[in-house]
Parts: sequence; C-alpha cells; structure tokens
Amino acid sequence: MGMNREEDPQLWDLLGRSKGAAPSLLFARNVIRAVRAQIPERHGLTGWFNLRRLAPAVSAAAAVAIAVFTFQALHHQGSSHRGLITVEVQDSDVAADLDLLASNDDDDDTSLL
Repeated sequence: MGMNREEDPQLWDLLGRSKGAAPSLLFARNVIRAVRAQIPERHGLTGWFNLRRLAPAVSAAAAVAIAVFTFQALHHQGSSHRGLITVEVQDSDVAADLDLLASNDDDDDTSLL
C-alpha cells in the first residue's frame, strides 16, 4: 500500500523540501492549562469531598482519636491503681483489724472492742 519513490518523484521532491512539523517548546504546559480550564473547580464544602483531600484528613482524625483513647486508657488505669495504694496507706488500721478477724475466726471477738 505504500508509495514508492519511483511512482511520483515530484511529490517526493516536494515532501523533501517541506519543513517538518515541530511541537512548541511550551506544548505540554499549554495542554495542561487547557485541561485544567475545562475541569470546573468546586469551592466551599463540596470542594473538600474529593479523595485527595478527604483521605489524609480522615487518616489524621483517626490517628488523633487513637492517641487520645490510648492516653486516656493508660491515664485511667494508672489513676485507679494509685487510688488503691492511697486507700491502703490511709486505712492500714482497718486492714490490720480485718486480718486479725480473719485469723481468729474461732476465738471470741472481745479483744477488738
């Protein structure tokens, strides 16, 4: 299907003298500008509901929620443990009396009164 040079030498001479088409140096920039001009930008609240902005925001919120939950769980566990220690220190006399009662179940309880 292709043409041979011998079929039409005048056409080939004319094609040989013609200047080749060269793209502009700013061709890629112009194409990107034209594509961006065709895509409408969304402003306001609807502009935030795209995957490029929503995914990092949800990830950051989840990380903060996990950090807060972990901190509160550790703080709550530590504070309840400290509360038991202070109760033991304040009520050592009561604990001694309870130990005495537990060890002397068969004896009479008049020594405590």
